[in-house]
Amino acid sequence: MFDGMKTFLEKRAWVLLIVGAALIALAHVRFSIGALAWFAPVPFLHYLRLRSGWRGNVAFLAATLAGWTLAFLKITTAPIPAGLAFGFSIPLAFFLGAPYLGWAWARRRLRPELAVLFFPALMVTSEWVQHTFTPFASWGAAAYTQLDNLPLLQLASIAGLAGPGFVVYGLASALEEVLASGFHRSRRIALTAIAVVVAAHAFGGFRLAIAGDRAEPTVLVAAVRTDSTISGLPLPSREQSAAWDEALFARTERAAASGARLAVWPEAATLVRPEDEPAWIERARTRARRAGVDVVVAYVVPLSLEPLRYANRYRMIRSDGTVDHTYHKHHPVPGEPCEPGTEPVPVSLTSYGRVSGAICYDYDFPRIGLGHSRSGIDLVALPSSDWRGIDPIHTQMASVRAIEGGHSVLRSTRWGLSAGIDHHGRIRAWSSHFDEGDGLLFARLPQRGVSTVYGRLGDWLVLVSSLFTLLAVVFPRPGREERREAVTAAVA
Repeated sequence: MFDGMKTFLEKRAWVLLIVGAALIALAHVRFSIGALAWFAPVPFLHYLRLRSGWRGNVAFLAATLAGWTLAFLKITTAPIPAGLAFGFSIPLAFFLGAPYLGWAWARRRLRPELAVLFFPALMVTSEWVQHTFTPFASWGAAAYTQLDNLPLLQLASIAGLAGPGFVVYGLASALEEVLASGFHRSRRIALTAIAVVVAAHAFGGFRLAIAGDRAEPTVLVAAVRTDSTISGLPLPSREQSAAWDEALFARTERAAASGARLAVWPEAATLVRPEDEPAWIERARTRARRAGVDVVVAYVVPLSLEPLRYANRYRMIRSDGTVDHTYHKHHPVPGEPCEPGTEPVPVSLTSYGRVSGAICYDYDFPRIGLGHSRSGIDLVALPSSDWRGIDPIHTQMASVRAIEGGHSVLRSTRWGLSAGIDHHGRIRAWSSHFDEGDGLLFARLPQRGVSTVYGRLGDWLVLVSSLFTLLAVVFPRPGREERREAVTAAVA
């Protein structure tokens, strides 16, 4: 039966491209089936083993682009144009497709066990390049296919996104070797890969069990819902903005009356015109002082109308009415008409821990969360604004930053899921913007973060992976069959 399947695939390799594209679409982004991610790379890897040459490579890249386009079409709901799917799928097809071609080129130069490692090492390196040097952040990372697999995600506390990703890619690479060579010839590789997967889950389960047994002081915090409908031109009237403001301040005061020490507004919770900003800030200071609560007021300030440009910022106002710090969104979503901020990680010293913040898409860049970890932050306020297509996955992605950095996250979200997430990625409380209620989400979060290996060492696994791929290319170690073929070719 196995030999018959191999013969079928050798004659009809195009089937592998269709299956590979379908698995990418099903395993990634919205409504993903996380279990499929463990197998998704196998068809593409096997296709490239069977079909070499430029025609095969072009067909593979076309199938990769099709798969990622279908995946991102799942999130392009109103008001987001369908063109967003192509805007993200094209670069992701490159960053997450090129490593396959690199593996196909290097495979015959390496022993099977090294070739199996070469693929995950190249993939996590390429993911890092994408979220470090491009505006497309960490979307498409293999770790995000496992957002419901909290034990596996605990590897992020050791190696960041690359930790869970390496395990997922590594098992897929081993499975492809089994498909190509048979279990008898590759059983050592297969059993080793399975053992690594089991060990990764065992580590995560143990880490979560220890955390569950530990008592720790907590602080009551609140995410405040907004009625804001800001989405571009035309701008709301002053009267409309004033109504949003009053609702926000009233909810903030109710949060304080219920015992919340910190209240966080969503991204673009209201609009403040430049000429009104000084008086508006004074009003916010007065209301925070009256309520006796620290509050993160997030809002936008239009800078120009033709073309539309705005500042997307928050200010943290302390319970005594002083402005602790101001933060501007560092990473606008591609196409967002926002002036990016450049200020360093803010640190607010409070009686309930060291507090910092970011805005929405900023937290899709792991280096922002790493900066929080290295500043000893205990709690991150994350004003955010989503749309139906990325709800709730965008909030779940923030949980990986919490695990990486060992700090809690309060994500207050307009048009999406608000959540209080602890330093192990556990969602302590959540509420949808679209739920009925009083517009408040309360969560008890740990007052102190935890130290993580990733927070201290950063992307060490990416460094090791990139060095491994470089050495494997410069100093190849072919297996017996590859050496025999090379000798035969030389004699001929």
